Amino acid sequence: MEKKNTLKPNYGYPERRWMQFLILRVIYEKPSYGYEIIKSTEKIADNQHKIETGTAYTLLRRMEKENLLKSNWKENKQRPAKRIYRVTPKGKEHLKVWLKMVIQRKKMINKMISFYNKHFKDENYENL
Repeated sequence: MEKKNTLKPNYGYPERRWMQFLILRVIYEKPSYGYEIIKSTEKIADNQHKIETGTAYTLLRRMEKENLLKSNWKENKQRPAKRIYRVTPKGKEHLKVWLKMVIQRKKMINKMISFYNKHFKDENYENL
């Protein structure tokens, strides 16, 4: 049986850092709680980066330990309390550095896209 071309080789897990970057971006724009952060992150990533609920909360706690985020409980009489996450000054600086890196690498990425379009665009790759 012939396998289809996929773009998910096993090169480790760099997505964790991308998820951290996307989470910082989401929370910087609007302090929020876990489920909303997950949904907003997936939307910004055009569903290219999915995150499991347990993984998200582990990552949020790790980011809080690294002082990139802080949280507090928001009480609500009709619903259970929610933990609201906010970006710290260190988190803001971390986000700014990531954004600068993305901007700097955009030129290289555009060259790679041109290379792809020239050499591979007519091939049948999934998810592009």
